[in-house]
Amino acid sequence: MILACIVGALQAAMFQSVEPDKSTLIMQGNAKEYCPNCGMDLAKFYKTNHTHNGKQYCSMHCLHEATKGTMPKDVMVVDTKNLNFIDASKAYYVVGSRMKGTMTQNSKYSFLTEDDAKEFQARNGGEIMSFEKAYEVAGKDFVSDMKMIKAKREGGVYAKGKEIYETKCTKVDKNIYESIALLKDDLKKFCQISADGDLQAAALYIWDEPKNVNVVKKAEKIVVPKDARCPICGMFVAKNPQWAAMIEADSEKFYFDGVKDMMKYYFKNNKNFNKLFVSDYYKLHKIDAKNAYFVVGSNVFGPMGDELIPFASQNEAINFAKDHAGKQILKFEDITEEMLKGL
Repeated sequence: MILACIVGALQAAMFQSVEPDKSTLIMQGNAKEYCPNCGMDLAKFYKTNHTHNGKQYCSMHCLHEATKGTMPKDVMVVDTKNLNFIDASKAYYVVGSRMKGTMTQNSKYSFLTEDDAKEFQARNGGEIMSFEKAYEVAGKDFVSDMKMIKAKREGGVYAKGKEIYETKCTKVDKNIYESIALLKDDLKKFCQISADGDLQAAALYIWDEPKNVNVVKKAEKIVVPKDARCPICGMFVAKNPQWAAMIEADSEKFYFDGVKDMMKYYFKNNKNFNKLFVSDYYKLHKIDAKNAYFVVGSNVFGPMGDELIPFASQNEAINFAKDHAGKQILKFEDITEEMLKGL
C-alpha cells in the first residue's frame, strides 16, 4: 500500500511543474498565471515557458501559434535547471528527450549552458540545438501536435467541460473576452469550482464551442450489501466484489459470487428475469450480462472454482482467452444448464 502511494505521487508530479512561488510571471492582471493562447496554468508547465512582446506562453507550441510561424526576436525562455528566464537566442535546447513535452509530442527544454544541456541529454536523450532550430522543429510538429491536442480534447476534455459548465456555472458570453486566459480567470466567479483541471476543461468547452459533445455517464460497479449472501452457495458476496453478479427482479435484488451461480439461479427459476448484470473482469464495471462475452475453461478461478469470466468486449475476451488458456468464448444465449454442470 505504501509503495503504491509513493508510485502514484511520483506519477502525479509532472516534470514541467513548479510551485507557484517558484515561478516568475511577467504579465499583469488577474489572468497573469494563465497562457493567453491555451489557458493552461503557467506554473504547472513552467519549465517550458517562453515570453515574447509582454506575453508569457506555456510552451514553444503556443509561442509558435501566437507568432504565426514567423521567427520572433527578443524571446526569453525558462532555464530548466535554474528556473530563471534567459535569452532564448543564447539558450541550448534539448529536443525530443524522454521527458514529456507541453502541447507537443516532441519535448523541448532549454538550458543556459551547453554543459547543463549535455547533462540533461545524457539522462534523458534528445538532440541539442539552438532556439532557431527548435522553433523550426516546432513548426514541423505543429500540424501533428494540433491533431493530438484536438483528439485529447474530443476524447474527454470537452465532455468534462460541458458537464461542469452546465451543472456548476452561470452562463458566460465568451465574446466579451480577448483571450481564453481572461475567460478562465472569470470562471472562478461564475462557477462553483476551484480545481485548475475543472476550470481548464470548462474554459476550453466555452472557448472552442465544440459540436455534438456527449457527456459520458461514469461507469457503475455492482455495489454489494455487506450482508448479501449468494442464494446458490450461501457465501457472503461482498467478500469477493470483483466477481459480483446480480439479478434485479421487481423490488428485489439477488447477488451472486460469480456468473456461474447467477446462471444456475436463472435456470432454476425458469428464466423469469430480464435484468442480469455481471462485473467486467478487467474494469470491474457493471455490464448487462446479455451483452457480455464469457470465457470458459481458463486457468483463472473464481470464489467457486471454474467460472464464466465476463468481458464487455469480444476483443478483451479473445485476448484474455489467449493469455489464460481459455477454451471457449460464449455469448449469454450460448450458456446452457448442461454446460454449467461441467464447471
